[in-house]
Amino acid sequence: MQTTAGDVGTDAGSIATERSTAVAGSIATISSVAVAGSIATAGSAAVGGSVSTSGSAVVVGSIATAGSAVVAGSILSVGSAVIAGCLLTLLCIAMRECVACAACFACRKCLACLACARCTDCVGCVGCYNCSGLRNAVGLRNVHAQPGGEVGQ
Repeated sequence: MQTTAGDVGTDAGSIATERSTAVAGSIATISSVAVAGSIATAGSAAVGGSVSTSGSAVVVGSIATAGSAVVAGSILSVGSAVIAGCLLTLLCIAMRECVACAACFACRKCLACLACARCTDCVGCVGCYNCSGLRNAVGLRNVHAQPGGEVGQ
């Protein structure tokens, strides 16, 4: 599929931006996922496959879906941030500030599922808890990483 600057083309459930290759069930970009302010999916914010960028799993800037305001450094979706089971599984925790923008947890629609941070299936991808934004936001100041990335008290 070929797209022009500022246009978003959909094909077989995927989103393609300029100079990128669309893969069924996934989002593929080279520079940024943000196109003309938002990414529109076909009736749903759920991504069945994966999110990938050149060299990093973290998109610089923000990931926004249809109906959400684009906020630099934040991740927003329509109604719920739970995408393919868990929002954070789509991120590379190496970007330490990736969830700092959600520290207030004022919007219970987006990250309430992470409030207790006890579901290892959900937050296993951030088992190191090096991201102070998440650790402080959910009150896990006594949580630290154990060898192998497991969370301990």
